[in-house]
Amino acid sequence: MDTPNIENLLISYYDGKATADEVQKIESWIKSSEENHRMAMDVYTLLLMTDTQQVTESINLKEELSKVKGRMPKNKYHISWWNRIQRIAVILIIPMAITIFLLYNQSKPVLPVQAQIFEVRTQPGMITSFRLPDSTLVYLNSGSVLQYPSFFTDRAREITLSGEAYFEVTKDAKRKFIVSTPGKSKVEVLGTRFNLEAFSDMDEVITTLVEGKVKFSYEKDGHGYKMLMQPGQKVIYNNKDGRILSYDTYGEAELAWKDNKVIFEKNAIRNSIAYAEKAL
Repeated sequence: MDTPNIENLLISYYDGKATADEVQKIESWIKSSEENHRMAMDVYTLLLMTDTQQVTESINLKEELSKVKGRMPKNKYHISWWNRIQRIAVILIIPMAITIFLLYNQSKPVLPVQAQIFEVRTQPGMITSFRLPDSTLVYLNSGSVLQYPSFFTDRAREITLSGEAYFEVTKDAKRKFIVSTPGKSKVEVLGTRFNLEAFSDMDEVITTLVEGKVKFSYEKDGHGYKMLMQPGQKVIYNNKDGRILSYDTYGEAELAWKDNKVIFEKNAIRNSIAYAEKAL
C-alpha cells in the first residue's frame, strides 16, 4: 500500500473509525515488518501530541489558576503555596507533549485491548470464500456461520463454525488453529487442509482431512477424548451418544460443494437402486 493511503488508514484506525476490512488490513500491515511498526508508532504519537496540544490550547491557564486561587484559604501560607502551584502548573503542562512523545516511542502502537468479533453468514444456495487475519483460506458453504476475531492472540487462532467449511490453514508452529463447533467437539491444527461439517441442527460432526494432521476433540459420557487424524481419513462423530466412526476417503465427494459440483458415490447409487427395486 502507498504511504498516503496507509497514513489515512492509520488515522482512521486509531480514531476508531476504520471498517472491519480496514482493521484487518492495517493490523496485518503493522505486523509485517519493523519499518511498518515504527511508522504506525510515529503516526500514533503525532495524533496523541495533537490531541494534547488541542486540549492544552483550549484551557485558559490564568483563568483556571485564578479560580483555584479564589477557593484557597486566606492565611500566611497563601502566597508561598500560590507561587508553588503556578510553578507546578508550568512544569506539568509545557513538557507534557515531550514526555508523551518519549513514552510512546519506547512502546508498541496501541492495538485494541479486545479483538472485535466478525461474523460471516452465507444464505441458502450461496457459497463464499475469504481469508482470516492469518491468511488462512476459508470456503463457507450454504447456510453456514463462521465467527472470528479481528486479530489472533500470540497463543492460538480460535474461531467458531456452525455449518460447513473448508479450510486451507496457514502454517504457524507457535499458534494452533482451533475450530469450535456446536456439537461438543473441536478441531486443532497447525497447518493443513480439511473440511468440517457441523450444523447446529445436526447430531453429527463430520471431518475430512485432505492434508497434514488434525487433532479431533470430542466428548463421550461426560469425558473428553482426542483423536489424531491422518490424510485421507473421514471421521463422523455423533454428539448425542458419543459414537465415532472413521472411514478412508479420497475427499472428492466431501469437497465437491466448494467447486459447485455434485459427485455420486457408486455404493450409494447401488443401494438406492436396490432399495427402489425391492419397493417395486
